[in-house]
Amino acid sequence: MNARSARNKATHRQLRQHNQQLVLRAIYDGVANSRAALAQETGLAKPTVSELIGELIEAGLLVEEGRGHSTRGGGKRPRLLKFVPQARHVIGLSINDDHVIGGLSDLNGQVVAWHCVPLDGAHGDAVIEVLSAAINGLLAQLDAPLLCMGVGVPGVVDAEAGVVQYAPHIGWRDVPLARVLRQRYRVPVYLANSTALMAMAEYVYGPADQVSCFAAVRVGASVGVGLVINGAIYHGGGEIGHLRLEAHSPVEAGPDMAGRLITFLGWPYVQQRALTLRRAYPHSLLPADAASLSYLHIHYAAINGDPAALALRDELSQSLAQVFAWIIGLLRPDHVSLAGPIADLGEPFLDQTIAHARALLLPELVERVAFSLSTSPNLVALGAIAQSLHLELGLV
Repeated sequence: MNARSARNKATHRQLRQHNQQLVLRAIYDGVANSRAALAQETGLAKPTVSELIGELIEAGLLVEEGRGHSTRGGGKRPRLLKFVPQARHVIGLSINDDHVIGGLSDLNGQVVAWHCVPLDGAHGDAVIEVLSAAINGLLAQLDAPLLCMGVGVPGVVDAEAGVVQYAPHIGWRDVPLARVLRQRYRVPVYLANSTALMAMAEYVYGPADQVSCFAAVRVGASVGVGLVINGAIYHGGGEIGHLRLEAHSPVEAGPDMAGRLITFLGWPYVQQRALTLRRAYPHSLLPADAASLSYLHIHYAAINGDPAALALRDELSQSLAQVFAWIIGLLRPDHVSLAGPIADLGEPFLDQTIAHARALLLPELVERVAFSLSTSPNLVALGAIAQSLHLELGLV
């Protein structure tokens, strides 16, 4: 086959898939449920619609169910079509700070099973094996064919190529993860940055489903920003922890990390700063051991007036306010959600961050934005499911 005929074949296949998605989406959304209505809704010719419906019925994605009303002019009553969400399953996975979590979903995005596997310090290729363990745990619960899977990675991701370009938390650089998983499981695999998928989940399933521009900020071992604008994920790498600030970090860092945003907000640095502040305030409620510290400890100590916790919370809110100010100043979002482990600092921390953001921008710009906390550990996996359904079938 020459290059030209290969391109033509690929273009025909893409057009066919696009038309199938048009038909399926119209039935899924409830805007059409018969062949005649689908032809009118999609603009496709009736023979083309009939052919596509036949293919979708054969695949088990649609069934014929009953008859509709005949038109005013009489004639044959149309056969009604119904979407079958149980026809396939989708897996969505998230590589988090210390574990991999995966969800098994039907085609409506309804999760029927969750499976979690700890990372236990895994790095490099070992993380792929943890990811596979999570997938295998979900495959054991399949009761329909697996359609595809999506994976959220905390790093810089080339979604189109399916490559994780840089994910320092798990020791990955230029890892062709989509290809590796596709070869193992023989289904399409979609990758995206974790925070982008978190934004997608909030947009599809959460409080931001009625807004045109939504931003999710995730802070944990890394710092990331995910954007959904007019219903589309925007992939820009997502991770911004490497951004260098014109300020001196209160914790020690190597020359490559000095002054970077991660040294003001990342969890390893929060642990170091908490120990320093605790030494300054010996009677602090904060744990003396950094390994046992959590954001919930900081939140509890701060609401009880602990000076070390209050100082730490204020420092974190001032650094995070700069991220909020950049997002609001550049994008004018309708909604900003704070997610990741730092969200456990609660509403007082969010309010403090918003107050600092007002001081950095025109206050009225901040007032126009709705803010929320997202504490669900499953948002990235849900976003991976939503994105996979969108890319594979044109749904959600």
